[in-house]
Parts: sequence; C-alpha cells; structure tokens
Amino acid sequence: MKTAKIHILSDEIINKIAAGEVIERPASVVKELIENALDAGSTFIRVQIEEGGKKKITITDNGEGMSPEDLKLCFLRHTTSKLSSADDLFHLRTNGFRGEAVASIAAISKMTIISKTKDAPCAQKVEIQSGDLKKTEEISAPQGTSFVIEDLFFNTPVRRNFLSSESAESTRILDVIVRIAIAHPEIRFEYRNGSKEVFTGVEGDLRSRLAETIGTGIAKKLIPLDYFENNISITGFISPSEMQNGKKNRHFLYLKNRPIWNPAVIKAVQKAYEPYGKLISPTSVLFLDMPDMDFDVNVHPAKKEVRFVNDSAIYSTVHRAIRNKLQEESAACGAPIIHLNDCSYTSTVQEPEKKWPSFNNEISNDTLKRNFQAKPNPPKEALVQDLFSLPEFGKIIPLSQKSFEIPEKAPLYSTPSFLQLAETYIVCQDMEGLLLIDQSAAHARILYEQALKTLSSNNMINSQELLFPELIELSKVEKSLLVEILPDLKKLGFYLEPFGGDTYQIRGIPSGLSFSRAEKCIHEFLDSLQEDSPSSKVPLDATAKAWASTTAYRANEKLSGEEMASLVNQLLQTEEPLISPYGKPTLLRIPIEDIHKKFKR
Repeated sequence: MKTAKIHILSDEIINKIAAGEVIERPASVVKELIENALDAGSTFIRVQIEEGGKKKITITDNGEGMSPEDLKLCFLRHTTSKLSSADDLFHLRTNGFRGEAVASIAAISKMTIISKTKDAPCAQKVEIQSGDLKKTEEISAPQGTSFVIEDLFFNTPVRRNFLSSESAESTRILDVIVRIAIAHPEIRFEYRNGSKEVFTGVEGDLRSRLAETIGTGIAKKLIPLDYFENNISITGFISPSEMQNGKKNRHFLYLKNRPIWNPAVIKAVQKAYEPYGKLISPTSVLFLDMPDMDFDVNVHPAKKEVRFVNDSAIYSTVHRAIRNKLQEESAACGAPIIHLNDCSYTSTVQEPEKKWPSFNNEISNDTLKRNFQAKPNPPKEALVQDLFSLPEFGKIIPLSQKSFEIPEKAPLYSTPSFLQLAETYIVCQDMEGLLLIDQSAAHARILYEQALKTLSSNNMINSQELLFPELIELSKVEKSLLVEILPDLKKLGFYLEPFGGDTYQIRGIPSGLSFSRAEKCIHEFLDSLQEDSPSSKVPLDATAKAWASTTAYRANEKLSGEEMASLVNQLLQTEEPLISPYGKPTLLRIPIEDIHKKFKR
C-alpha cells in the first residue's frame, strides 16, 4: 500500500504560516498590540523599541488588564474576547477581533506578557517562545498590560533578512503610531527609539493632535468638514484650496476610527481640488462612518484592505463633500469658481473617424543617436555643436536665464528646431520621422543618472547659499526619514540644519533650482523615498529616483528653445535615453512613411 503524499502540517508550521500573513515587520507588531491596548480601554500607551524593533519591542498600557486565566489563553490561535458568533464579524466595535495577532507574534518571537486587573492582588507574568508557554509567575506591577517582544523572526531567518534598516523600520513604526494617534486624540501616546524620545502625543482635541503629528503650520490652516449623505457620514479636516504644501502623502483616512487606505477615496479627494489648480497637493483627515452592512474588513489578514459594497457611492459622496466645502470657503472669500463638470456642451459638428497612425516606439538607443548624427560617427562634443549650436553642453539652462528669442517677422523656415506641445512635450525630427519627447520623463532620466553618479562618488552637485535661510516644518515621519538621508541631500546640493523641534533651516539649494520650488522638492523627495519602501537602508537608486522625480521639469511647464535643445542634447548622452527612471517612455516616434500616408502621398 502506497504512503499518501499529502500530510497534515504540524501546529508549529501552521502557526508560522499564519504569522507571516499577519506580521510582516516590527510595525505590524506595534499596530496589532496598540489596537489591543485601545480595546482594553487604555488612556496611555507607550511604545519603546531597540534596533528598529528587530531586537526588542515593548508596549505598555494602563488598560483593564487580563486575568490569570485569560493570560494563559491569549497567545493561543483564535482565542478572543471580542467575538461570540459569526454575526459579530459584521458588527465590529473593536479594533482586534479574530484572535490571530498575539498568537502570530508569539509564534515568531520570544514574548513576555505582564498584566494586572484592577481588583487583582498582584500581576501575572508569562513567558512564551515560538508559541509555547515556558514560564508563569506572580510579580508586582500596576494595572494594565505590558508586552515585551524580543528577537522578532528569530526562528524564521529568511523573513528577518527582508527587513529594512533600523532607521527605516523605526520610521514605519512611527507612521503606524501617528495614524492611530490621530484617530484617538484623547489618549496619550509615547514613542521612544532606544534612549531617544521620538514622539509624544498629549491628550487633547483633534486639531491639537494634528499639530503634534503633521505640523503646527499646516494644522492651524485646515478647515473642518462635516457632511452626511447616502447613510455615509464624513467628518474631519481638509486643507484650503489655496494651500500648496507639496506633500503627496498627507491623506489620513479612517473607517469607524480604524486607519484604512482606499485609492478610490484618495482619488475623490484629489479630484475635488482639480478646479483650483493641478499642482495642489491637498491634505485630508477624513473619518467615515456608515452601516456595518456596507463594508467588509475581513478581506486581508492584517485588516489592511476594506471592501465597500458600493465603491461609486463612496467616491461620489466624498467628492461632493469636499467640493461643496471648498466652494463655501471660496464664496466666503469672494472668489466663487465655475466647475466645468457642472456645465454641458454638445457639439453640432460631426467628428471624422479618428484613424491616426500608431506611434512606433521600437527605437534602439543606437538608432536614435545615429539618426540625430549630421556626420558619420562624430564625437559627442561635435555632435552637440553641429546639431544644436549651443555654447554649453551638459547643463540644463534654468528658467531664470534668458529665453530663446524669435524675431517677430522671422520667416517660417527660420523657427527653432524644437517646438513645445501643450507645454508638456518637445516636438522635433530625426532622419526617420517626427519625435515627441516627454519633457518631464526625459529630464528625470538625465537627473537620475547625474544623481546616481554623484551619490556613488565623492562629488557634489553645486549649491547656492541662501541669503536669508528659510524654515521648513516637517511631520514626525518626514523628520525621522530626513535624519537618515541628510548626507545624500548635501551631496545633491541641499544644506539643512536642525532649528528645534520638527523644524529645519534651509541654508542652501542646488544651483539652477528655483527657491520657490525648494521646500516642495524636499517634501516630495521624502514622500518618494517612503513610497519606494527600500529593503535594507535607503539605497542610492531609490535616492536618485526620488531626486529625479521631484526636481525634473513638470508637465505644463513652459520651456525656452535653448532649454528644449539642452534637454534633448543631454538625453542623447544618457545610458538609457528611451525610458525614465520609473520605466515610462521618454519619447515616441511617428515614422515619416505614416505621415506621408496620412496626407495620401
């Protein structure tokens, strides 16, 4: 008789698999245990970590505590005091509910729990390793619960290898704490990294908590929001339409006071601000409430995802709430705006069928450079001079310099070789047809390669000292990340010095970068690094990409003829001229044959 190939997994393996779904990194541990502290009615929560949470995480609260009987059950899988029937899954009043978090953490760490209820004569202490109870004893301790998590992932070394640097993990933990703290301004939070106090949130109202977390300057400008429609309640704060903070990640979204992330809601927020300018980066702190039957939080083991029954209703309600509030504020200031979406227009002209030739982007680097050559194999310096007759190579001419001038009555054939389409694309030709170059993507490719070379050497980008240094206020998360990448910022031409609290002083900026864009570039630079989520330390590649994306020309930015020529020159000298650092095409070609066909030649 053959032995079955399929066999039942051991509890140890099952627990490790389950832990991997719920606990991804130290920040996951902090999130789950803070949620338990909130459910216990705590008014004070302290988080202490060592070595980015890899070595040790201690979370202490003053909640109701656990009895000795509960303490011996809490680290077992699917044990909870928050559910008694399947129906309870759809009527949640707590943060944790499935009985997975503590068991998952215990399975991949060395855990110690100390807890005491109000009426208990003494506290109970239990020690667990890899999910197994090792020791129990009575000790003296105040009411509440303390979790000590040591050597996270010690028995799953592969998972430990994928953790980021200590500072990066600390920043992720800070982000978790900040997002939860915003939802609970009535609770005191403390966060320490080793001996350093990173964040303290004292009890107060929501605006005070926002001042502590995202900055006083922004918090005091936010306008309150209170809206109800379609059984959906939306409260919180949004930034006024005229405030441009340059921070892409300033969205804090909550459902029944639980931090969530939903791209559709964020898109609705951004869409509501579009009539006020495409360059606005709004800030929003939104608390959603709706009937339990209209959403499901049981989609992801870590409760990251929330599924709405009617996504379109959520989108439209959020959009209307913010749009109406912004219109009220604009009207109060005597500056009403017209929403183009509210107007209707029907054309009486029948449009011809659009059959444009397809763009051919199958261009090799060698072909592109060869087609631009006026002579066989000229040196790069000669190529630049012959084609574009520019006095300087390798330098993007800043907008402040004199623009290329065209005589008023110049004949048509004497216009520059470069034209700008929609202030976004550069139009020119090579030997095979018409080229459309995305000015933002092309500039990003140039800056990315320049930054990569600078960061990997001892070179530095030229910096211009500011006559009057400017102050920049950072959020708690931004400040934590800035400390790590200050040396790289200095290489890239930014000189920043601490000025107290979460404020830094900008003393120098890269040559050629306008002062008006400097502060926004720093905020976007930090945002981009957070989005890249580096796996070890902040790598040179991620830093170079962030630098390129934040300092490159933007769409809808007018360029002079000299600037366009300089941009194309430098693009041709890059190692990968056809793609941006993020993999987007920098240029497209319409073959001359397709143009001839369109004109029936």
